[in-house]
Formats: sequence, C-alpha cells, structure tokens
Amino acid sequence: MTKKTHIIIEILIGLLAVSGSVYVAFTPTNSLMNWYNIDDAFYYYKVAQNVWSGLGFTFDGINLANGFHPLWMVVCLGVFWLSKLSLVLPLRVLAIVSGLFNAATAIVLYRLLIRYLHPLASIAGSLFWALNFTIYSVTTVHGMESAISAFFIVLLIQQASQFLAEEAEKPITFFRMAGLGLIGALTILSRLDNVFVVAAVGFFVLFRIRKISIDLIYDWIALGLAVILSWVMRIGFTNAVGNAYSIYPMIGITFVINPIVYYFFGLYDDFNQKGIWSRLFRQVLAALITTAGMYAISFGLNKLGLLKVYSKSVILIFGVISFILILCVRLVQSRRFAEINPKNEFKTANDWLKKVWKRVLFEGIGYAIPIALIIGTYCVINKVFFGTFTPVSGQIKTWWSTLPNTVYGHPSSLITILGLSPVANYGPWSLLTSQFDRIANILVKFAGGNSSLYTFIFISLVIVFIFFIMAMLKSQEKRPARQFFALLVPALLIGCMVQIAYYNTIGYAHTRTWYWVSEMLAITLLLFVLVDELFYWLEKINPKLKWISLLLSCLFIINLAYDHFNTFKYFTPMNISKEQESAYLTEVNEVESYTKKGTYIGMTGGGLTAYFIHDRTVVNMDGLINSNAYFAALKNGTATEFLDAIPLSYVYGQSYVVEESDPYKEILHDRLSEIGYIRGYEGFTLYNYVINK
Repeated sequence: MTKKTHIIIEILIGLLAVSGSVYVAFTPTNSLMNWYNIDDAFYYYKVAQNVWSGLGFTFDGINLANGFHPLWMVVCLGVFWLSKLSLVLPLRVLAIVSGLFNAATAIVLYRLLIRYLHPLASIAGSLFWALNFTIYSVTTVHGMESAISAFFIVLLIQQASQFLAEEAEKPITFFRMAGLGLIGALTILSRLDNVFVVAAVGFFVLFRIRKISIDLIYDWIALGLAVILSWVMRIGFTNAVGNAYSIYPMIGITFVINPIVYYFFGLYDDFNQKGIWSRLFRQVLAALITTAGMYAISFGLNKLGLLKVYSKSVILIFGVISFILILCVRLVQSRRFAEINPKNEFKTANDWLKKVWKRVLFEGIGYAIPIALIIGTYCVINKVFFGTFTPVSGQIKTWWSTLPNTVYGHPSSLITILGLSPVANYGPWSLLTSQFDRIANILVKFAGGNSSLYTFIFISLVIVFIFFIMAMLKSQEKRPARQFFALLVPALLIGCMVQIAYYNTIGYAHTRTWYWVSEMLAITLLLFVLVDELFYWLEKINPKLKWISLLLSCLFIINLAYDHFNTFKYFTPMNISKEQESAYLTEVNEVESYTKKGTYIGMTGGGLTAYFIHDRTVVNMDGLINSNAYFAALKNGTATEFLDAIPLSYVYGQSYVVEESDPYKEILHDRLSEIGYIRGYEGFTLYNYVINK
C-alpha cells in the first residue's frame, strides 16, 4: 500500500474510534452520567477541582491526598479548570479527550500491526481494539487512567518492535535508548503497575530476544504445575488457595534458577546426543541442585520478610514432582539428532557474555536513566508533600487483605489465583476466559453437571487453547512465532504474569477492570496473529481466495461497528424525557435536604457525591483518596479520633458496610445515629455522626 493509502486508513480508524465519545459528549446530562458510572473516576475530578480552587491536591479540602496516577491527573487538571464554569462541561470535554486517546492508540496499534501482519488483519485488529465494547468500556468509558495507560503501552511496544527489527549485532545509540526509556517512564506514570511491562520490554530489547526455545516453554509449564501440585498435595486445595502469596514467589524462583541450572547441565540443545545414563545423571543432579537452591532462596526471602510462608516439605515434594515432569517432557519431545559435538555450556555462556556485556550495559543505562530520574523524582515529590513515596491507595488495598471481615475482596479459588477468572474485575484474562466460561456453562447445563464438572471443563478448555497456540507457533514455517516475537507479545505476557503474581503475592484486594489493559492488549495481538495466519493460509492455497479474506474482514468490521454504536444508543440515549435530565442528582439533592450547610459527611467512597454536592464536604473514609496520616490512623486504631477532629457531622453509606464490616465497625462504634434510608443507586443510609456519645 502507498503512504497515502495508509494515511487514509489511519484517518478512518481514528474517526471511528473517537466518534462514540463525541456522540456521548452531546447527549443529555443524565445519559452522559451513564458514561461516568465508576465512583473512582470522580476521585480525580474532585481533586483537580480543588487544585483550581486553591486548596491543593486534596479531596476534602483538609487532608492532602496522592491516591491517583500522575499522568491522568495532569490531563484532568487541564480539563477541570472548566469546572469553574460548569460541573458538567468538563465531563463532556473529558469524554472527547478519552475518545481521542482511544483513536491515537488504535492508530499506533495499526502502525505496529501493519509492519508484520496482513493489511486486512492489521485494520481489523486496530478496530477490534478501538470498538470492541468489552475493551472500550475499560479503556475509554468511565474517564479513568486506562485511556492514557493503553496509549503509552501500545506506543512503547510499537517503538520497541522497531529496535528488534534491526540487525541483532547493530548497537542502538544512547539517545535512541533514552528516548525509549522516556516512553517507558511515561508508561509507568500513566499507571504505576505498568512498570512490569516496561521492565520486560526493556529486557527483550537489550538482549535482542527474538525467539525462546520451545523446550524452555515446556519446562516453564511443567515447573509451574509442579509448584501448584506440591502445595495442593501438602495442604489441600483450600489451603493452597489461601497461600497464593507463597505460590507465586516459588514459581518466580523456579522459572529463573531451574532453566539456568538445566542449561549448564546440558539439558538443552545437544541433550539427546549424550548417553542415556549421562542424561539421567545430569537430570538427577540438576533436580538436587535446583531443589537446594529453592530452599536456600526461600529461606533467605523469609528471613528478609519478603516471603510470608515457606515449607520444607513443599519444597521437597516440588523437587520430586519437577524431576518427574521434566523427565517426561524430555521423553515425549521429538528431537532431531543433529550430528554435532556436545557443547561446553560454560564456555558458550562465557563467550556470549564477553560479546554482549558492554553493549547491554551501555544501552541499559540509556534506557534506565530517564525511568530512574522521572520515577525517582515523582517518588521524592510524593514523600515530601504527601509523606509516602507511592500512592497511599495501593498500600491501603494491600492492608485490606489483612482484615478478617472486609467487603473489599472476592472469593478465591484455584481459577482466580491463576488469574483465569472470567469475571472482569479480578480476571486479568477475562476478555478470553469469559468465552471459555460461556462454553463451559453451556456444556455443564447440557450434561446436567455441577460446579466440579464446570471447573474441569473450564480448565480443560484453557489447556486446549494453550496447546493450540503452542502448536501454531511450532508450525513448520514458524511464521506465527516470528510475528509473535516481532510484536513483543512474549515480553507483554511476561510483564502481565509478573503483575498478576505481584498482586497475588502481596495480598492486594479489590482489583478492578482497568488494571488489566496490558492483558487485553496481549490477547488482541495474539488473536490477530492467528487471523493473519488464516489469511496467509487462504492465499497460499490459491491467490484468488483473497476475496474470502476481504469478505471476512468486511463482515467482521461491519458487525463490530454495528454492535459498538447500537450499544451507545442503549447505553447513552440521545432522547430522554425532560424531567429525567437531572435524575442523576436526585440522591445528592436528598442528602443535601437532610444535612446542614458547611458540614462534613463521611463516605466509604463518595467520589460522585463529593463532586456534585453543594456547601458540604465529603470525607473519604476508605482512605483511597485520603491522607497518609489517615492511613496510619486506620492501622494504629486511632481513626475514630481522626474523624472526631475534623469534625465529622454525618456518615453516608451501606448499612452493613459501616455497621458490620472491617475496619468501619470499630471506627464508627458508638458514633452512628440513623437518620434514614435514602433511595439511590446503591441504597445508602444516612447517619448522624455523634462525637463522645
């Protein structure tokens, strides 16, 4: 295609991607508020409004708060200056801004895909990302930081892929690596847990990783399974689920040390050229060393407080199971018996390190300096102004998991701790696993089975899909594998898996859909590598079959666009009755009618109420958008005194949450006098806050 054709395609992609948000911006206000149906978004908006009012970075005008991601706050500061003119006007503008980010992301994604995939697959892939409402509702709707996060993740992948496309031996200049590092820093500032993806992408670029041995992938699968089985065999399914914070560190340790030991014991490459007893001896010795290494590292991490629980018996069981599984992997793998002399692995590794260490160090410094300077400056500013290096919201969500009776969490199972839940809020791969869930439920219903059968079918579908993908990547021409690595999907997957492991390991509670943008991108890239392979296969059979690829692409895009805009008509209707245009304020108006002007109202969330309420101030009691001092008071049991000192006049929230759940039951004990139930979206109850009752 010509450059002019590419520009026309990009313009059309951008217009389609932004059109929905432009439509929303001009809908009646009550319809517009369906777009902003996440309370957390208003944490940004209220803080931005207070900054322009001269109060600083505060949600309630009293306590300084840093519970937000910085880059999206910069965007909100630019938009919410308009809140001086109207509270609704900036919401309309921000809807368009989110749409523009969606359009920019789709265009950059198209530029990434078109370098490696079939043109039709590239167009379909970029529009799938821009218009699929499951993705769109996370990246564009709600007005959250995921809009800018998605843009910088895709930009980072697109730029890094260009580096990997160059000659392997060609050094990358310091300033080019620094430019990539700058994009990496902005990716982290857009959402702080993007640091895992930024690190993985940097690693792949520095070491020019264009392929991973299929033996290593099989080993990782076997080792991960060995860790899970060792915990299950030792303490059972239920207790294993409760020890997710130990399972993931063990998986991380074995994924690193075992392949290294296997390499130096000759278990890769020329392993089959060795005698049977030599191979068996090497595997036994490797198993003993890796098990001892697992124990030593786990013991050290436990002493440092970085690993909550480790078990000698679990590690011993792991050593036995991993040996058996790796042995089975070696036995079933079909290998070509190349006529080569066995290599000296130590000499090979030494020669390789001598060859690359200077380049890797030089380029690594270039990549790391912008990240270290920008993120370091951000952390220091946080410490100076807010008393903590990182947003207090993340620390509080980790603390919630230590409470015995909290509403902030979700039921844990083997499926959830593996990150396979089909539920969007805590299912990182739910864009894909929700489809497995749908199939499993149909099959269970047809078979008249129970939950155990559902779990078996669901896990089986996941396993079948994984092996299907591996078979595709291992196909004779290996074209999908080359594209897979060219698009940096393995780096993205590794970053995603480390992110999931991190949240499980620290006991992070209450993850939300917008945490999983990287996972959705990885699934999208993977799916359209498969679509590209389908088109390539059709045209390889007969070039005249190009019309089938064109027809399939057109039907897919038409259906995608139809569903997208049909959803908008239902989700944000343009025509509503006149009396319903201010229905979104009904609850806020009722709260105002029962409370006095100038008073402070405590809420466990309160973003939307805080933004629209007049002459009253909402104080955030869950701590996500409150101060580090309040978090300290929550932990040391002085939160009641903290609220007394404000002084709080009312509490507004769900009765069970504020009266029965932790931590509010103790904080508000003998402080609540019920005024009454207020009919609204969540059915909250209003209380007088009685000091020194």
